[in-house]
Amino acid sequence: LFYFCWKIMSQTVVYMERGESVFVAAHTSAGKTVVAEYAVALCEKHRTRAIYTSPIKALSNQKFRDFKMIFTEVGLVTGDIQLFPEAFCLIMTTEILRSMLYNGSEAVRDLEWVVFDEVHYINNAERGHVWEEVSRGSSVILCLGADYASFACKNRNVNRKINVVSTLKRPVPLEHYLYTGQDGKTKKDMFKIVDMIGIWLDVGYKKAVEAKANRRESGGSQVKGFDNSDSGNRGRGGSNTGGFIGKPHGNNDKNIYINLIDFLRTNEQLPMVVFVFSRKRCDENAQALSSVDLTTEVEKFHIQTFFSQCTSRLKGSDKKLPQVHLVKDLCLRGFAVHHSGILPILKEVVELLFQKGYVKVLFATETFAMGVNMPARTVVFDSVQKHDGMETRLLNAGEYTQMAGRAGRRGLDTTGTVIVLCKQPKLLEGKATPLVSQFRVTYSMLLNLMRVEHFRVEDMLQRSFIESAALREAPTKVKELSALPVVNSSSVAPLRLYHDELVRFIERRAELWSKLTGEFHS
Repeated sequence: LFYFCWKIMSQTVVYMERGESVFVAAHTSAGKTVVAEYAVALCEKHRTRAIYTSPIKALSNQKFRDFKMIFTEVGLVTGDIQLFPEAFCLIMTTEILRSMLYNGSEAVRDLEWVVFDEVHYINNAERGHVWEEVSRGSSVILCLGADYASFACKNRNVNRKINVVSTLKRPVPLEHYLYTGQDGKTKKDMFKIVDMIGIWLDVGYKKAVEAKANRRESGGSQVKGFDNSDSGNRGRGGSNTGGFIGKPHGNNDKNIYINLIDFLRTNEQLPMVVFVFSRKRCDENAQALSSVDLTTEVEKFHIQTFFSQCTSRLKGSDKKLPQVHLVKDLCLRGFAVHHSGILPILKEVVELLFQKGYVKVLFATETFAMGVNMPARTVVFDSVQKHDGMETRLLNAGEYTQMAGRAGRRGLDTTGTVIVLCKQPKLLEGKATPLVSQFRVTYSMLLNLMRVEHFRVEDMLQRSFIESAALREAPTKVKELSALPVVNSSSVAPLRLYHDELVRFIERRAELWSKLTGEFHS
């Protein structure tokens, strides 16, 4: 553990002391946060300003709480709230920073360091271009992301030198399992399919398939909680996924989760985060487990006290909201939900209770995996299908790795446990999805650039990652063109001859058709 953190810090600090930009491409729990804190400390020492950006408000709120315990002046600027905007260290979403740069805000006048957390969010089709727009400033930047070092080395901005520091493996290795249990007799049916060094275990997968097949033969009906379509039928679970992608529904959800939680609790593998790609299903799964209680009387007392303290700021009518009572009841039993439909104050309460260890089972959407420092002993995938706004598809390797990375608590666990309901080996290889530029020229961007006198549209285009990739590929394209066979133009008949002949044919056909129809009617 010390080696991982020391490697990241020692190499990065050398570059930062020189005032050079750095891309820290490291696994979860490898010490990226310490590097960000060092950048802020440099700004405090130099009496300049640091801005820490994140893609989601939940991560911004958490960093605000963490940095407040370390530095004297820390501000938070999001779409919901503004706290101490005059502080030397500001934490905000990337869109807020873009607005400040375009508007020439005072907050960016003495800016020295900009920290981009979860920089691989540049892959997002809707928001990824924002990261490229804000990287045009003159300040030095610190990019923090997952294991994307290969991209960083190949796709450096042509007008900015970026040093790359990376790790080759996780401080807390992961083990991946398939869980096929559905009742008390089969609740221990969990099969390891990837070991801690990343080797695919075909034996474990075959055992999982056999367990499912044997249960189908003995029961004579569809296995509860799994799609049983092994032929050409399409639908939830799809035929080409081997039947392990179907989602459990209704009472099947309840049976599966009750037995899984009991099994993990017996083996001391709680707390766990269950990733569900639907806010509605998050709520349904949590409420379906109303008969399960995971907390002691002492823990209930602490949860009750903490919850009352946090919600004391709410008005009388707000305290009576159904969601407040629902979240409180869930937390008292050791459960919680975390998604964009939860009130911000309740979401923060859930995060703090999870960090304290009072929440044992958390049902969350994908955004929970976006850098929020709340690792669990176990991560469970309710499904490996998601709707991305365009279609329902399988998770790609980068998305899977990002969420699975929440498993394993540094300093507490020797390994992290990931439980999935799929058989896709490629999903579990742990290879990150390559970053692809989402830069695009929009009317909004052009209008904003016209307001900034010292910056031109051409400069923005030249600094984009997509331009860097195009320039890098240019020599290859030239070689491909030169390798193509040369066609002698004299041997190619003019296209106009074919065009004129076709026109005459169409005209003649129309004349004949007119005569034929005329004679018929007469």
